[in-house]
Amino acid sequence: MIGKWDADEEAKDEKTYETKEGAEWALDHILKKYLRTKGIKIDPTKPLDDAIDLVSNTLYYDIEFHKFALQNYRIFIHYDKEKDDFHIIKLKEDWFDIILQQVIKMVLWIL
Repeated sequence: MIGKWDADEEAKDEKTYETKEGAEWALDHILKKYLRTKGIKIDPTKPLDDAIDLVSNTLYYDIEFHKFALQNYRIFIHYDKEKDDFHIIKLKEDWFDIILQQVIKMVLWIL
């Protein structure tokens, strides 16, 4: 099929991260894909706060999510508490291996 749009490939493309809107779209896509792979569904019959808590806790505390984003999409997500803002950084190939090793060390240290 010619011109088939692939959201997963777009989320991996460096150009997507050139704008804040593109980076936010990619983060949304990656988060949804991660939750699907874990079998987690947002129940529309529950209060909105439950969905917000699920997303927030995943972004703030779920080390597996950050590892998933780093390994599959080569993005590093950092939350700046002072500015209440997320930094979504698309990594170049040469930086990927270095940061992945540091993340693995950090996870092993936490465990």
